[in-house]
Amino acid sequence: MWTYLLLFLSISLFVGVFARRAYVLKVKKNEPPVQKKSLIDDEPLDIDENKKLSKQEKSDISELCEKADVKLKVGEEEEAIKLLVQALAVDPANTPAQQKLAMLYMQKQMYSAATALFKQLGELTNDAVHYSNLGLALYQQQEFEAAKEAYQRAVALDPSRPQRFISLAQVYRSLDQLSNAVVAANKAHDMDPENMDFLFLLADLYVDSKNYDESVSVLTKIIEADPGNTEAKTYLKKVKKAKSEEEKV
Repeated sequence: MWTYLLLFLSISLFVGVFARRAYVLKVKKNEPPVQKKSLIDDEPLDIDENKKLSKQEKSDISELCEKADVKLKVGEEEEAIKLLVQALAVDPANTPAQQKLAMLYMQKQMYSAATALFKQLGELTNDAVHYSNLGLALYQQQEFEAAKEAYQRAVALDPSRPQRFISLAQVYRSLDQLSNAVVAANKAHDMDPENMDFLFLLADLYVDSKNYDESVSVLTKIIEADPGNTEAKTYLKKVKKAKSEEEKV
């Protein structure tokens, strides 16, 4: 369940790429979004990782988590959230409960709450997955600088997943840091050269940078690999036209 949810949310990072392709060559690129005030609570978290739990407390937490799982299976997410919050009130450092609650917050689009939990999980576990999820939660709030730091931490801890570099590239793009975006996208492409989505993103980034020759090269590569790709052919025509118009100026 959680894998599919994260996959769905991660796809949102690509929505701008494909929706934008239809008009990216017709309008002037917008200025980078104005950064909103951070929604993250920077106060120190009152968590005692070495807290000794009594047998009764451990039993209570186990029972609450089991009840939450039952509620999730029947689609009662709100009740599951309440139960997990109760479990964390007993043991704030319980990472399985934190993980489940954070994912529920993502599902409910409660991104600020998810951010706080994923940040806490990252600090407790130093796990790349949690920093990647933190980056996604921050991205959904347009907290691009903080999202960049989270994804940078994720790829530093575990550079084996190309999707994380693509997510980082999208954050760089949102910050108008196009050269960094190209580097990150190329890293992902090197790891998964057959992925057409990665190549389309590279083509977009080169267009953003007005590096039309590189965009043409990437789109040509897509067409050579997939001669029937009409989207790439249409986009290639638009890029060549944009290049021609740029040269006339």
